[in-house]
Amino acid sequence: MSLTLSRPPEAGVNHLPVPPSGTTDRPHRDRAIDLIRFGCLVVVVILHSMMSAAVLGADGDVVPTVALLHTAGFTAASWFFQIMPLFFFIGGYAAINGWRRTQATGGTWADYIRARLRRLVIPVATLIGLAGAGLSIASELGVPADLLAEASTRIGQPLWFLAVYVGLTSLVPLAVHFHERAPRRTIAALAGAVVAVDGLVALTGVTGLGYLNFLFVWPLIQQFGFFYADAIHRPVRTWSAWTMMVLSLVSLGVLVGLGVYSPNMLINLNPPTGALVLLGIAQMCILRLSHARLNEIVSGGSDRTAAGHEYRARIWERVISWGNTYGIQVYLWHMPIVITLIGALGYAAQLLSGVSAGDGLSAAGIVLPEIESNWWWLTRVSWLITVMGLAALLAMAMSKIPFPSEAKLARFGRAVTRVVRESFSTSEARVGQRLSRPVPRALTAVALAMGGIAIALLVGIAPLIWTLVSVSALLTSLVLAAGLKAAVVETTEKDAMPTT
Repeated sequence: MSLTLSRPPEAGVNHLPVPPSGTTDRPHRDRAIDLIRFGCLVVVVILHSMMSAAVLGADGDVVPTVALLHTAGFTAASWFFQIMPLFFFIGGYAAINGWRRTQATGGTWADYIRARLRRLVIPVATLIGLAGAGLSIASELGVPADLLAEASTRIGQPLWFLAVYVGLTSLVPLAVHFHERAPRRTIAALAGAVVAVDGLVALTGVTGLGYLNFLFVWPLIQQFGFFYADAIHRPVRTWSAWTMMVLSLVSLGVLVGLGVYSPNMLINLNPPTGALVLLGIAQMCILRLSHARLNEIVSGGSDRTAAGHEYRARIWERVISWGNTYGIQVYLWHMPIVITLIGALGYAAQLLSGVSAGDGLSAAGIVLPEIESNWWWLTRVSWLITVMGLAALLAMAMSKIPFPSEAKLARFGRAVTRVVRESFSTSEARVGQRLSRPVPRALTAVALAMGGIAIALLVGIAPLIWTLVSVSALLTSLVLAAGLKAAVVETTEKDAMPTT
């Protein structure tokens, strides 16, 4: 049997139109949403690049450090560049549309999971495998162990987002089911859970309890994306959007003032708090008010016959297409670029230590300037251009690495299953039989994907053994996911056979 949580929604005022059966047209994509999603990734890359730095210690060693945390205005700026709520909100908007398209074409939850896992897991497995091998080579070349540990941690840190995103992706059909049946009660239940966790942290003082909100904050923001998708074709209620935005920001300001939440929105990210929910509501309202205008801009303007507008439309189309293709690769590979550049600058600074550049200036200080000095700020533009340019080139290169097709992975999975059934005990063979069914196979694939990412995130990718464990889990997840299509077909055929 296949998992079907709800029928495809009927076209109408509350839902996006369902394409007619048998249509061959490509599903419509909202180019403004695609652009904003890529823009969110670029903001994260810029933020990480600006905050990553190093200094020369008293003994001449390179010491990685975090910049800007104590810079005047950084806390206020965090209200603007904390875009993770917006990203998960957009993710919910795209997810419900993708799931409805899957349903409209006769697809199942297993089909939805299979496509999403392959798109997300392959780039992550590539990053962890190559970065782990690179750090192992660096270790053999004599790079200090503490620097390698720092590099391992920094490379793994951005992966928290993908671990959460994989989990949310797997829950989209279930989340949409609740949205279709009881949208307001679902929002109320999740919001109540967020408040309960924040209250528990405040009463007990145990910050670690806040990590429970990974189960509620991001699913809640994703549900807002579902509401947005239902309302996208309705007229914009400008007064309501402005009112909701102001109320959410005022409420957030009051709670910050009372000391309930940190004024630094980066601190509210780990663990996530209700502050991100309120910030996400404000971001949602801003998007609602500007969505139509953004789509008009990326379409080249309202006058499509003008050559200038058509030219601008083609430019935006190329930017959006590039972002859709390589955005996730840029996100994954920007930290290895940053770490490598910092290492190279640190090595150059060590070589130039003690060399004067005139007027009391140190050559080492020019190469590796004091953080937040005038020279440091002047070099940030060239620093960002270098990081972004190299990350873009590396992203395109990494996307060209060949990877086994779904068909090959599925054949490999079937071969392994046959070996298990023929070579081991009855109980072990039954495990293999259960994994041949779509739902257990999909759940196992998702769990392995999240586990593989979590290893790189929590433990790191060095020493090499953790790289091997993480990549093995991710590859097994892909093998199981590749077999979902065959498993669905086989199960459907068995269900259709007449009983005797």
